[in-house]
Amino acid sequence: MNSPTLWNQTLHLVSHAYFERKEKFEVNEDRYSNWVLFALESGKFYYRIGEERGEAEAGDLIFCPPGFTFEREMVSPLALHYIGFEIAREHQTTLAPLLPTFLTRPMDNKRLVSDFAYLRKLHFSTDERSLLRKQMILNDVWQLACEVWDRDLLHDEMPLPADSDDALMNRAAEWIYKNAYTPFSMRGLSDSLSLSPVQFTRRFRKSFRIAPSDFVRSLRISKIAELLLDTDMTLDQIATCCGYENGLYLSRVFSKNMGMSPSKYRELRWL
Repeated sequence: MNSPTLWNQTLHLVSHAYFERKEKFEVNEDRYSNWVLFALESGKFYYRIGEERGEAEAGDLIFCPPGFTFEREMVSPLALHYIGFEIAREHQTTLAPLLPTFLTRPMDNKRLVSDFAYLRKLHFSTDERSLLRKQMILNDVWQLACEVWDRDLLHDEMPLPADSDDALMNRAAEWIYKNAYTPFSMRGLSDSLSLSPVQFTRRFRKSFRIAPSDFVRSLRISKIAELLLDTDMTLDQIATCCGYENGLYLSRVFSKNMGMSPSKYRELRWL
């Protein structure tokens, strides 16, 4: 039997309830016999599933596999879709360890909002056609989550530069790898290493045959290219996700490195 994967699963709707304004949880923790999805349109709550904990807010999807304890604490009233579902019997529990995170936030917010709108419209409908439509929407939401999980896994698998004999530069490369998509200054990083910017650049280049600024840029360009093809995000939105100040500067950097503008590159998804 082939090993299960996330994206090729078919979800079977068990139940759906929509709460336009849920002001409290009836219980602060629960354990379910089937998979459960909390899909938030608005509001906030703290959650914990297994070792993962955090704050869920509008646009977040929280998946709780069967047998896991789902702890939660209300922060502000929620507009919430509660969906129970099943997956192929042999994958009901084997898929849980494959989830990179229990909470995910789809990048294609426009599509998620559309899915939410249809679910609201079909909330009280129980005829066969409406139930089929809700199941189709559930599977579309799952695919939106899979896109994020796949991107996270791809990022985790992107190799760091091979370890050098310079332990300090190995530490610097790992820090850059983890923080490349947030704004930071090379001077601040070099200061934290007790090196001048020139010393840092020379040691990093000697260790990895690439300047630290070029390493950062390569990571960012790769993510920009992925978001251009996989989402409808604006350049300013992508810039925020990739550590650049604005879309205009991002466009200049991308065009210089890729030999085409972001808009031209985005057209490739239609080929």
